[in-house]
Amino acid sequence: ASAVLRCWRCSTDVSNGEFCNDPFLPDTISEQQRYWSYVNCTYSVGVKSVNARPVCKKLVQEVYGKRVISRSCFYEDMDDPADKCSMDQTSSYIKTVYCRTCTTDGCNGATGSSVPWVGLLLLPLLLASFRQLLCK
Repeated sequence: ASAVLRCWRCSTDVSNGEFCNDPFLPDTISEQQRYWSYVNCTYSVGVKSVNARPVCKKLVQEVYGKRVISRSCFYEDMDDPADKCSMDQTSSYIKTVYCRTCTTDGCNGATGSSVPWVGLLLLPLLLASFRQLLCK
């Protein structure tokens, strides 16, 4: 039997959901919030495919112009890329800003995509600097 995946389940658009916002700080969450919001994600009846697996999902959307962050359990096909959910169709008043799935406990508690993008943006500068050092 495989281990049970645990994910954060919360949303900033509910009355007590402010703790779900970024930066997400699990250490500041009360025991009661943790009890209801850090949940087991197991295979559920009604999942569309036998190739589906449970994953944690973080979704950032603008709903009528208001930023909403939600973290949840989700089921995806094992062949789906981690950002497939960002391409899902939504209503015209909903804009998906960010969506990723992940497969380790609590991974949807990560703050977002800023760190990898900063690294990608700095990479050409680092390579150019490195090339100058080598050519001296």
